[in-house]
Amino acid sequence: MDFTEDDIAQLSMIPLMGGQMSRKDKIKEGIFIAKEEHNDMADKVMAMLYTLADKFLDGAELDEIKEAMTMTRLGQMIEKDGREKERIALNTLNKKLLSSNRIEDCIKATEDEEYQKKLMKEFGIK
Repeated sequence: MDFTEDDIAQLSMIPLMGGQMSRKDKIKEGIFIAKEEHNDMADKVMAMLYTLADKFLDGAELDEIKEAMTMTRLGQMIEKDGREKERIALNTLNKKLLSSNRIEDCIKATEDEEYQKKLMKEFGIK
C-alpha cells in the first residue's frame, strides 16, 4: 500500500481523535503501519506521529514511542544525529582541556562519564 497525502493527513490525525485506545497506543499503531512502507510518504507520517508524541506524551510513554521508532529510517536518522552531536561535544571538550593543558582531566573524562558531564557543564558545552 502506498501512502497518499490523504492517508498521511488521516493517519496523523488519529492520535488527536477520541476512542478507546490511549493516545500513546494510537501513535504506536500509526508508527507500525507506516513502518511497513519504505518510502518518503511513510517517513513523513512517522515524523508527524513523532512530533505528536513529543507534544502529548512524556516519560515512559515517550520512551516507548522512541523505542518503536528506533528501527525506522527516521529513527535511525535521529539516532545518527544524536551521535554526531555527542561526538562534536566530546571533541570540543577534548580540545578545550588539551589547550588548557589539563591532560589528567582529559584522561579522567574518558573513564568517568559523570566527570565528563561536569567538565562539559564547566565549559558550557551542550
